[in-house]
This record gives sequence, structure tokens and C-alpha cells, in this order.
Amino acid sequence: MEDIILVGYGGHAKSVADCIERGNSFRIVGYTDKEKHESPYTYLGTDEALEFYFERGIKNAVLCIGYLGKGNLREKLFSYLKGIGFYFPVIVDPSAIISESAQIGEGTFVGKRAVINANALIGKMCIINTAAIIEHESVVGDFTHIAVGAVLCGRVTVGNSAFIGANATVIQEQNIDSGKLVPAGMTIRKRRKEN
Repeated sequence: MEDIILVGYGGHAKSVADCIERGNSFRIVGYTDKEKHESPYTYLGTDEALEFYFERGIKNAVLCIGYLGKGNLREKLFSYLKGIGFYFPVIVDPSAIISESAQIGEGTFVGKRAVINANALIGKMCIINTAAIIEHESVVGDFTHIAVGAVLCGRVTVGNSAFIGANATVIQEQNIDSGKLVPAGMTIRKRRKEN
């Protein structure tokens, strides 16, 4: 079992840590954050301590900062940690269902009961949250967050750093631009042709 460090420790970190514990692939050695929090894990210091731990042989990290309002921070931390040399494994909860033909980029988190179907392509450092559904041949860009219960029907394309809100639905063959926020509960449908 390899060691891994949680980078950031808020609500999203608790979900990620739970998935790691359930998966039995990594041993969580602790977390870094701006300050110490009540946690079952050891506080390792601020992010400046990460280079020290990398040099001591811990090569795996998981970015545990949620997306909303913090997309740029996630990208900056990823670049910083990659510069040190950290590896970002894909973290998948054991209850998730992932097609063998799907592809998932480094550092992506797939939560409880999420479904990623045939020939879907998920970029790096994405969050596919609890019970989200990514249907066949859909493409999700880097650093994008698909929130709790959101559904991407077949052949949907979502750009980089987008946010699809909780219980939102994107009907098949739609395109969501990079950086776009789809509000919770919204349904994105094909536009009607004007007469």
C-alpha cells in the first residue's frame, strides 16, 4: 500500500479520504492546509511542507479542494505540486461504476455511486461527484466539476474548468463551453430552430 497526502482539508477532503479508505489502495499519512483542523489525520503543515515530504519518499498527492469558486486555486496547486514531482492517482470509490472503455485523466476523483459509461473521456483533475452520471461517448475537460447527481446524457462535451451543478441535466449531444457554470437543477436542451 502506497502513501498519499491530502492537500487541503475541508468538506470535499472528507469525501475523498473516505473513498481512499474504502478502496484500500493508499495509506493516508496526513493533510496539508492553511491551518490545522479537527481530523483523524495528521496535520503536516501548510503547502510549503509538501516538498519536504516528497523528498522523504511520499510521491502521491490528492487535491482535496472543492471546485466552486476555487477552480484557479486547484489549477495553481496542481502545477506547483507537479513541479515538485508529485503523482496524482485517480481516486475512485468502490461503489462507482466505470466502463472498461472509458478513459480517466490523472488526479480525477470519482465519488460514490457515480457512473462513467462506455467510451466516455474524462480529463485530468476533474471531480465526478456522488451519483453523477457521465453517459456514453461524453467528454469532460480538465479541471471540470460534475456535481452531485448531475447527468450528462450521451455524447455531451464539456470544456475545461466548467461546473455542472447538483442535479443538473445536459441532454445528449450538447456542448458546454470551458469555464461555464450550469446552475443546480437546470436542464440544458437543444435549441429549437427559429421559423
